[in-house]
Amino acid sequence: MLLDALQRYALERAADAQVADVRIGLGYTAVLLDTGSAGLAYTFKGRAHQCCTMLPGVRPLAGAPARAVFEHITSDSLLERTVGLAACNALCNRIDAHGCVAGCSPAYGDLLDVLAITKDDRVGMVGFFAPLLPALKQQAGEVLIFEENLDRGPGLHPKEQALDLLPSCSVAIITATSVLNNSFEQVAAAAGGCRIKAVLGASTPLLPEGFRRHGITHLSGVIVTDPQSILRVVSEGGGTRFFMKWSQKTNLIFNN
Repeated sequence: MLLDALQRYALERAADAQVADVRIGLGYTAVLLDTGSAGLAYTFKGRAHQCCTMLPGVRPLAGAPARAVFEHITSDSLLERTVGLAACNALCNRIDAHGCVAGCSPAYGDLLDVLAITKDDRVGMVGFFAPLLPALKQQAGEVLIFEENLDRGPGLHPKEQALDLLPSCSVAIITATSVLNNSFEQVAAAAGGCRIKAVLGASTPLLPEGFRRHGITHLSGVIVTDPQSILRVVSEGGGTRFFMKWSQKTNLIFNN
């Protein structure tokens, strides 16, 4: 399981790092480590506990060893997984002294800038990324969008159809929230025959070694460049369009 691999990676590199701050916002969750790096993960709304305490457990999280939060990555609780993934992203979504991310040379900017999509491609998009659509529809021959909330736009397919229709696609763009809701493995397997298989979103761990075994070719996430501003945005219920000033869109391209 991908979450197991992410947890192993984080625990092996946790050292003495501590959690400096945690913000569980309405749109995203952010975790800041005492190393100064921050990570993000999508907050699923309406799936928390049926009481006023959304995240049970020991308090406070700030000041706790990072290892304790990394243990949440494989939790049965969706919100605990979210906090754990955000902490993992704080650890791995950063640029090292050599200008690399997880040993890879990054390409900055929008995912479509690094994908060689042509009119011969049928693209399956798992998750509705509205800002990508105008350019994607110009580049590709056909675009199929699989989404849980069909009210988000016209022509969307129920998310359940992704498993049946992705095998007919040549390109798959998969939302990183699939890592959180435990649907990633099924979706990646359905896209096994695709020429391009990309994971996209601010929740994406920029960690090729976790995704290679699933045939992923591109990871597109963010590196937080101004943690304090990102924490404020998350606390105020902001989402990805408010992250742009304080984060860098980052793409990793790798061969399997």
